[in-house]
Amino acid sequence: MNVIESFKLDGRIAVVTGGCGHLGHAMVDALSEAGAKVYVAGTDKEKFVRVFGKDTPHHFTPINILESQSIQSAFKKIYDEEGRIDVLVNNAASVSCGGRLPENIDDEMWRSTMEGVAGSVFKCIREVIPYMEKTGGSIVNIASMYGVVSPNLSMYNDVCAPYLNPVAYGAGKAAVVQLTKYFGAYLINKNIRVNCISPGTFPSQKVQENKEFVRRLSEKNPANRIGIPEDIKGTILFLASDASRYIIGQNIMIDGGWTIW
Repeated sequence: MNVIESFKLDGRIAVVTGGCGHLGHAMVDALSEAGAKVYVAGTDKEKFVRVFGKDTPHHFTPINILESQSIQSAFKKIYDEEGRIDVLVNNAASVSCGGRLPENIDDEMWRSTMEGVAGSVFKCIREVIPYMEKTGGSIVNIASMYGVVSPNLSMYNDVCAPYLNPVAYGAGKAAVVQLTKYFGAYLINKNIRVNCISPGTFPSQKVQENKEFVRRLSEKNPANRIGIPEDIKGTILFLASDASRYIIGQNIMIDGGWTIW
């Protein structure tokens, strides 16, 4: 196969959970630009219209990643309309303890965050298998560099304290990396590849208003800058497409070199 052709997704059906988010919208664009028909699975159709516009070629599908029945309904609806699901990007997550120190995270916050970060990925993979195994496909999970390394706690004193990644988030993302390895081995015989990416230093537009925090992030990074959503696009396309057909159960860091130090 021609290497350029191997990146094309013409005729394929892709689903991106949380596709309206800071990084999610770039993932959607990457798949669409390669020829896929993309379904954005989320909770807020008005936000979908704001992000992509009224004339977008993308399609919105309601989903609650915390509820199995909602996930089942979303995938069934897409499959009934298209007859296939080729790509699933598990990008959405739900975090209930953002910015809290470990001693301030109660049992319910821990449980709900672990469920919203790792449990939701498990459910989405489980529910897409009956559809994806019919034609084969690619699942791309979104983990985090904080599933691989600890936050540098010295960065989060004074004005930057509210941006501390909580321990439950990192533990949940580490679980996403392990889910990727497990399902990578389990599903390859069904012609379903599973991989993940771990983004790092991609603060949202709101967080970027804190220039001091952005400066600290940049100085701790070999690339000497924070990431922008477009930095995600190439790797998402690579893992979703046939260009990565011999890559199984891997976690690719997209962090400007953060985790090499």
